[in-house]
Amino acid sequence: MTLSEYLAEDRIIPDVKDDDVRGILRQLLAPVVEAGEVARPEVVLAALLAREKVLSTGVGHGIAIPHAISTAIPDPQVLVGICRDGADYRSMDGEPVHAFFVLLSPPDRAGHHTRLLARIARLARDPSFVEGLRECDSSTAAIEHISRYESTHG
Repeated sequence: MTLSEYLAEDRIIPDVKDDDVRGILRQLLAPVVEAGEVARPEVVLAALLAREKVLSTGVGHGIAIPHAISTAIPDPQVLVGICRDGADYRSMDGEPVHAFFVLLSPPDRAGHHTRLLARIARLARDPSFVEGLRECDSSTAAIEHISRYESTHG
C-alpha cells in the first residue's frame, strides 16, 4: 500500500493559509466537502478538532497529520495541504507546519487507517521529503514529489 494510491489533484491544496487550527482544517476538508464525499462535514470537523484537543497532530519537522475515524466518512480519504510560509498549528516542537496530511477513515477500516498513518509518519521523518513538498507549487507537483519519494524510499 502506498500513499500515492490515495492521492488526487483535487485533494491537494498547494496554498494553505496560515489561520487558526479550525480554519486550517476547514480549508483541508473543503475538497471532500465540495465533492459531497463526506456525509456530515461538521461531524468530521468535530472529530478532527477532538483529536487535536487530546494532542496536537503537528508531529514536528514541519508536518501535521490530522486524522479521524467517523461513520460520516464512507471511504478512506487522504488530503494534502502545503503552507510554504508555515502555519502555526501548535506543533509539538513549536515550529511552523509546512505540510499537512489529513487522513479520514470509516470505522470498519481502522486497521487500514493505522497502516496509512504509519506510512505518512515514515515519510515525514525525512526532512528532505518535507522540504521538497514545501517547494511544490501545484497539486501535480506535489503528487509527483510524493510518488517519486515513495518509489525511491520504499
